[in-house]
Amino acid sequence: MKIIRDIKNIKIKTPITASIGGFDGVHLGHQKIIKNIVDESSKKNTKSAIITFNPLPKIFFAKKNFEILSIHKKIHILEKFNLDYLIILRFNKELISMSSKEFIEEILINKLNIKSLTTGDDFKFGNNQSGTVNDLLEYSKNGYFSMNIENKHSIDNVRISSSQIREAIIANDFEKASKMLGRPYSVSGKIIHGEKRGREIGFPTANIKLEPNILLSGVYAVSTIISGNKYNAVANIGYKPTFSGEQYLFEANIFNFSGDLYTERLEFNIISKIRETKKFRGISELKEYINKDVLEAKRILKEND
Repeated sequence: MKIIRDIKNIKIKTPITASIGGFDGVHLGHQKIIKNIVDESSKKNTKSAIITFNPLPKIFFAKKNFEILSIHKKIHILEKFNLDYLIILRFNKELISMSSKEFIEEILINKLNIKSLTTGDDFKFGNNQSGTVNDLLEYSKNGYFSMNIENKHSIDNVRISSSQIREAIIANDFEKASKMLGRPYSVSGKIIHGEKRGREIGFPTANIKLEPNILLSGVYAVSTIISGNKYNAVANIGYKPTFSGEQYLFEANIFNFSGDLYTERLEFNIISKIRETKKFRGISELKEYINKDVLEAKRILKEND
């Protein structure tokens, strides 16, 4: 899969079969679209592509982060689908200022050579998000590319959508979120050195620096795989008000593990939220709560094994 991050000097000559959208989460609905794109491109002897945005338009306008997947994790998942191209459009003032006509003609037709395009029925683009599927259909009718508007996908009569998954995460329904994703909801990254406060009070942690995200804040029961073995853990995600922490971190106390993990990349499945973030009066109260969190995490994880 070739990744294109800058289309300024790009002009693809090979015909492209593509789908365009946020693809946040790369959930089961997205996965079906991607497989259809790959199959169609093979039959039509074109190249397959997913066109997405970074940052996601909704996040750009909201000015706060609620993405289900980081762009790095999204790339890692999409690499498994046998796509020819992943085209990541920079969602910035320059892109926003383009009219819907400019977006279609300059980017989709002239630069990316789109011959078949799949979108959801609510896809919007161009200046003030004024472009809609109807604009794309007009170009399709004039023979520039074929157009497919994707049907909604459901599980148990509930529509699969990134919005539903975000709501499930906030509501501590990780079972629903994972079911829609088709895999456990997780966070991942490289283990970094922390302030060693956990080690000093008897709870050493594996730390990952994350982008601040309003979906995750508090203490969670989690699990991970290290050298092929599964380990359970309790993790704090977010800021540390007790120590006036300004860095948004994932800090996991991994049960029954004492090895060196620095610089390794680990993925942690989020099983359940235990409690909200709390500012403690001192170290003794913090240790008291961590002991309770460990016991609760072990209880939850035993039930989920």
